[in-house]
Amino acid sequence: MSLMEIPAEDAAAFGVSTTPVISTAPTPPVVPNAPDVPDAPVVLPEYAALANQAAGLSGDTATADYIRALASGSLGGAADTTAAFGRLIEEGRLRDVAAGTTGTGGSLGVGGGTGGGGDDATTVVDPVPGGTRKDAKNTIKGVLKTYFNEKDAETLGEFLYGVYSRGEVDINNPDALIFSLREQQAYKTRFAGNKARADKGLSELDPGSYIALEDNYRRLMQSNGLPPGFYDQTDDFTKLIEGDVSAQELQDRVQNGFRAVQDADPEVKRQMQELYNVNEAGLAAYFLDPTKAAPILTRQAEAAKISARAKGLANVQLTALTAEELAARGITQAEAEAGFTKLGLQQGLYTEMAGEQTLTQQQKVGAALGTDINAQTILEQRKSSRLSPFKGGGKFTSTTGQTSGTTESGLNVAQ
Repeated sequence: MSLMEIPAEDAAAFGVSTTPVISTAPTPPVVPNAPDVPDAPVVLPEYAALANQAAGLSGDTATADYIRALASGSLGGAADTTAAFGRLIEEGRLRDVAAGTTGTGGSLGVGGGTGGGGDDATTVVDPVPGGTRKDAKNTIKGVLKTYFNEKDAETLGEFLYGVYSRGEVDINNPDALIFSLREQQAYKTRFAGNKARADKGLSELDPGSYIALEDNYRRLMQSNGLPPGFYDQTDDFTKLIEGDVSAQELQDRVQNGFRAVQDADPEVKRQMQELYNVNEAGLAAYFLDPTKAAPILTRQAEAAKISARAKGLANVQLTALTAEELAARGITQAEAEAGFTKLGLQQGLYTEMAGEQTLTQQQKVGAALGTDINAQTILEQRKSSRLSPFKGGGKFTSTTGQTSGTTESGLNVAQ
């Protein structure tokens, strides 16, 4: 059986000596002057397990014949035979480490009868659980690239192959492969949101669910017309996962918060700066911040739009409290436009004269939008009081909040 010299880099990774093991004969001279091997030797039961293990690490016919001969006990005593099997198994393992493969090398039936492998033959198995003769490193690489960037996948691949080679993980179970990486720093960094979730008493997400949620976030950003590279990276999503933000909640934040302001006229953006000290560049981070409740963010976006109408139509700067109260009452954009247009046209009426009851800004806005009945009543009384001197005189004119005589009315239309 020809043996391979183990490459130094692979040998060092697995603690194996780089001294080559060489055999030039098809059947190694384990026992000097061994007799000829019969065509169908009887396999002794005490050697069946060793024969299976050795066969799983070889693939050529000459070695298979040699294993059968050893298993028949015809090449030496028990101690020599066991030692020979040990060398075969160790050499096979070293070959697989060097080649990056492991598994069964062929079908060698070794049971209680002859080497023909009948119904009672023991199945030749891979000494590493779950293995088959395949390229283990490529299998591991394929699993890792689903979860990690190229650099981390390469680093973790070496570690994971070592775990696999020691028989500590089933290569056919991707979840088991990834689970074995939990204590590696690259894993902790990739799934950083899980630690924060655990600290908050939330359940951790398994890697598959974690990746799926990130993919949902990314698709949602794209479907809302956000450009590639804008809040769609792994680090961007970590805080959302930490905050237990579902894909549906993120949709609400983007559609009813961020986009409602981002796509509005410039005055709405200016009002976000005025009311909440959030400039245009910070809008996305503000509305996607999981520490802020989504309903509050939606109300603030509506408040900014209402405040923009007040400023543009009536030159009134609302406070955040007043604007949010109107948004909470469900004031629509159409209602806001109608109310603030009225307030703008009747500024004189809303400005107190000597001896008149003073109204707060909130009361004046409530009167204009119909949300404060008491303030409306006061303004109606004020209007009647100002018009009383003209009840017998018909029409009057006003251009600056004064009549053509000397009595101030504060009304810009004839009554």
